[in-house]
Amino acid sequence: MIGRPVLCVALACAALHAQDAYTTRTINLTLTEGTSMAAAASPDGRWIAIDLLGSLWVLPFRGGEAKRITPDLVEARQPTWSPDSEAIAFQGYDDGTWHIYLISREGGEPKRVTSGMFDDREPDWSHDGQRIVFSSDRASGVSTIWQAIVATGEVGQVSTREGWMPCWSPNDQDVLFVSPDRRAFTASADASMPGLYAVDTQRRERLVLLAKDVPMPSAPACGRSSAQVAFASPDGLYVAGQPVTKTEDVFPFRPQWLRRNEILYTADGRIKRRSIDTETVVDIPFRASVKLQRSTYTIAHRPLDTTEPQRVTGIVSPAVAPNGRSIAFVAMGDLWILPLGGVPVRVTDDSFVELDPAWAPDGSKIAFASDREGRMDLWVHDFKTNEDAQITRDGGVSGPAWSPDGAHIAYLVDGRGVAIVTVRRDEHQFQVTKGGGSNEIGRPSWAPDHRAVAFGALFPYSNRFREGLNQLLLEHLDNGAMFSSLLFPDHSAGDRQHNGPVWSPDGFHMAFVSEGRLLSVPVDANGAVTGPPDDIAPDARGGEDTPESPSWEGDSRHIVYLTPSGFKRIPADGGTGDRIPIQMSWKGSPPPSRIVVHAGHVLDGVFEGLRDESDILIENGIITELSAHRDELHAGAVVDASSETVMPGLVEMHAHLSREYGGSFGRVWLAYGITSLRIPAINAYDGLELRESIEAGRRPGPRVFIAGEPFDGARIYYPGGVSITSDEQLEHALERATALGLDFFTTGVRLPDRVRKRIVEYAHARALPVASHELFPAVAFGIDGVAQLVGVSRRGYAPRLGTEKLAYKDVVDLIAKSGVTLTPTIGIHGGFLARETGDRDLLTDKRLALFPRSVVLMLADLGSKRPDARLDAAVKPYETMLKSIVTAGGTIIAGTDAPIVPYGLSLHVELEEYVRAGMTPFQALQTATVNAARALGLGDELGTIEPGKRADLTFLGSDPLQDIRNTRDVRRVMK
Repeated sequence: MIGRPVLCVALACAALHAQDAYTTRTINLTLTEGTSMAAAASPDGRWIAIDLLGSLWVLPFRGGEAKRITPDLVEARQPTWSPDSEAIAFQGYDDGTWHIYLISREGGEPKRVTSGMFDDREPDWSHDGQRIVFSSDRASGVSTIWQAIVATGEVGQVSTREGWMPCWSPNDQDVLFVSPDRRAFTASADASMPGLYAVDTQRRERLVLLAKDVPMPSAPACGRSSAQVAFASPDGLYVAGQPVTKTEDVFPFRPQWLRRNEILYTADGRIKRRSIDTETVVDIPFRASVKLQRSTYTIAHRPLDTTEPQRVTGIVSPAVAPNGRSIAFVAMGDLWILPLGGVPVRVTDDSFVELDPAWAPDGSKIAFASDREGRMDLWVHDFKTNEDAQITRDGGVSGPAWSPDGAHIAYLVDGRGVAIVTVRRDEHQFQVTKGGGSNEIGRPSWAPDHRAVAFGALFPYSNRFREGLNQLLLEHLDNGAMFSSLLFPDHSAGDRQHNGPVWSPDGFHMAFVSEGRLLSVPVDANGAVTGPPDDIAPDARGGEDTPESPSWEGDSRHIVYLTPSGFKRIPADGGTGDRIPIQMSWKGSPPPSRIVVHAGHVLDGVFEGLRDESDILIENGIITELSAHRDELHAGAVVDASSETVMPGLVEMHAHLSREYGGSFGRVWLAYGITSLRIPAINAYDGLELRESIEAGRRPGPRVFIAGEPFDGARIYYPGGVSITSDEQLEHALERATALGLDFFTTGVRLPDRVRKRIVEYAHARALPVASHELFPAVAFGIDGVAQLVGVSRRGYAPRLGTEKLAYKDVVDLIAKSGVTLTPTIGIHGGFLARETGDRDLLTDKRLALFPRSVVLMLADLGSKRPDARLDAAVKPYETMLKSIVTAGGTIIAGTDAPIVPYGLSLHVELEEYVRAGMTPFQALQTATVNAARALGLGDELGTIEPGKRADLTFLGSDPLQDIRNTRDVRRVMK
């Protein structure tokens, strides 16, 4: 009891010290190009509005200095002018959804026209000034066309056909829009007629242009007649169905007719005026000044290779026994039982991975997933016999749940479907249910009559974009009928991981965690809601009290849940909970006191070149000497690498955990020479369990650095995403992250910028970095790292790339001049496919034995094909963009977004892509060594081979500076 307060005081002092060291510097940039920006000319011909970097700017029609008119933290896109040229409407993002706003041409505070939980996009102001038409996902899960009355804000639907990017005809009698014409119930895709449609004031729709002989339009502009319909498309600018551009990178926004034969549009990073008759093009120049406030601080990090006892925090998937007397959970790679009032007892004790324990209704058995036979299969432990029985043999198992009668176990298959296996004799043997389609679903939960299974699923707001809310799907097992239930309207119910929904044994309630609160909602036998959700743990707010992983006791009267400080038990109808103490600790093994590595060559990572035959003296895991080979040093333990090249251990800076890999997850990284791994999005407890298991030596693997769950907006896509819907909830979530000791923070694309800014301020005050997919304004208020050249986006297009996958000087300068790190992940954008198609070495690589069968088959198929020049051409724009950023001085750190591409192997492909982009092999290797180490705040400990650094080493059979592919030739690693 004495040590804990001292630790807390020490942490508080560290935070205060970090705050003292946290300063900012200002960087001024002048931008003259814009990537994926839209432009609109005022009706009086005096001004042009552009949405450069997600802000509205106004400049003189003939070009010049651009004035920013929207607030810093309100994203503004796709401007449209009022008829009197005094105001501009735009789609704005401030509170977690897109709304239509108005703002004066001179700037000021924007006025919101639309509101609510829906995304309203792509406004166009009518010529009479009375209405603004826009696309919205307000209707039945489909994006359709709507209008708002400017004077009153009244909103009404204009079209019922799926569509977006609307524009008014000159007489305001028709609205033209883009439609893919996807029909849910047509017998054939040939029945659809994608293209441009018009809808009149009577809501009568007609096809204007069929997109079969021309490219699918991105955005149309109405002329005085149908012959003057212009549109942007992936193939360029079209007028009256004919292309008018050839090589320009035309951005996917609404062009604008200036007069009968002249059109305004954006392309190649510029604003352009084109004469249709003469085919002349005039660029309209602009200058826009931005200020970046960049943080200066020393990144804090936890001690590496500690041998002092550490409290176990990686407790995963707790499940209270039906009688409420014990709790099953996973920690340190094993299955444990905690008797209430007692000490934890290990049920399994091996180097394999166990997942998701589930009690049989009578408490005599526990089902769980394990990879002990090579695949992640379903097992059952019998407490009476103390024996384990393997139930499935096909792999991909997680999240088991016993039926109330004890006859069946439902479980997830590959995270996307539910299977049911029968474990009692004389019952039907096996049944597979439908699952949740292509998206990952939550752990199954049984109806009390054991005739239905419910699970959390993603409910997208529309079929145009993937984000939505987590709600409930239920399948009746008798007839396969599927039903949905909105447990928490306008909010996510659970997270499709550990936070429910979980059906109470008596069938009257569903429990789940949402926005940091433990909620219980009354339901009927079909899972339909019969009342509002109740916050049953109102005192559990943030920090060490944040609820997670609710589990019902068998009488439905109590719920046990996990917090960063341990377990709590609470009455199911609410009230003050009781803490359940748990004492568990771990510690790492001390490294050998002395090792000498005799290396044929050393790539130290400091200088470009190889050292000749050398000795590396390592004492207690730290390099104390690097020198030319001397026989007298060879006392004690000696590693003979005289025929090998020794280099710093590689660092993978962007990957995710696939539980399917089990214990192979750590081994596969080491097999490819990767000794450190950064995971930017992972359930915090899963990540802590992984980190602690490896550091305690329970299973092999690289050093692991985790961010926990990404902070995101109200709409989410990935399982586990934290939906931030209030300032209070944000502070609680930040306190939880601090209590769990996470290494850095990461933010999602639907998070409003003002919230992202607060996270950056909070993290930097504690000397922790923040990563994001967003570039601007995130880079202006101090974000530390940006992931992916393309990146997912809330806008429907990539703001960092044009239509032709090219970036312009605004993006290049923001990355290069700010000092932010960039993780390109070229592999997932075609680089991996281009490099590995026809790679015969894949067919004989023994490391493939570490991958699941599906990955092995995919790689074998790629290796057996012939190389394809078209794949090289497809990835070339990304290589060009990377070269531009590197030439301008940008800092690159290597990451892959695996397992979208295979673990380990994909990092080597990524480095090879960097060389193809123009980097030297040495520069490419620095992105996965010294650059990565500095981004982790470990530049003094990792990333190079020097005295004082930790001995994280990779041993190669050949010289990587001669051929970057030689980096694949990993013989062994030291960590």
